[in-house]
Amino acid sequence: MIFRATNISKSYGKLQVLKNVSLTLESGQSIAILGRSGEGKTTLLHILAKLEEPDSGQIEMGEKILSKANAHLIRRHELGYIFQSYNLLEDFTALENVLMPARIARIPAPKEKGLKLLEDVGLASKADIAAKHLSGGERQRVAIARARCNNPHLILADEPTGNLDRENRDQVGRLLKGLQQSLILVTHDPTLASLCDRQYVLENGSLFPLARN
Repeated sequence: MIFRATNISKSYGKLQVLKNVSLTLESGQSIAILGRSGEGKTTLLHILAKLEEPDSGQIEMGEKILSKANAHLIRRHELGYIFQSYNLLEDFTALENVLMPARIARIPAPKEKGLKLLEDVGLASKADIAAKHLSGGERQRVAIARARCNNPHLILADEPTGNLDRENRDQVGRLLKGLQQSLILVTHDPTLASLCDRQYVLENGSLFPLARN
């Protein structure tokens, strides 16, 4: 599977946030996108997930071109998304949150699968605890497990360690590095970015490769 974004541009009024941004990601690879606040990192990630439409440009996943017509199906079955603010259902248990993507997609999701996903992030013992009673680090780990629920080819992560203390940042970083899926993450954290195969910087609307030292 190859994920490719070609000449993505986006403006809000007279402010051009993205200027002909292109990137390619092959199966199993990971990419980190660094940049200051306000540079458009989250906007780019939303566009890659088809949560927002670009003004111009094209996104391909394998042999499929993402469009308004097929975006919801691709998000349900081929993309996982990790939100900075977790976006968990607060009154639902950790297990219910993890299995929610399968429920929305109307595909089988046995309890055992959810428990295994929670076990992978060290939270099997918290399966029956409501999300509102979990710590920030635990919520982010539940969000990672949830993003893997439908066995997506690609996971997109928006500042996945931005709200965490150092210990939890390190733990989440190790979890992300160990993912079998392809990964694109945006972050302020150069340590987290260094765990990825390639790093880029988004600056003034353009994406630049960051050379390794």
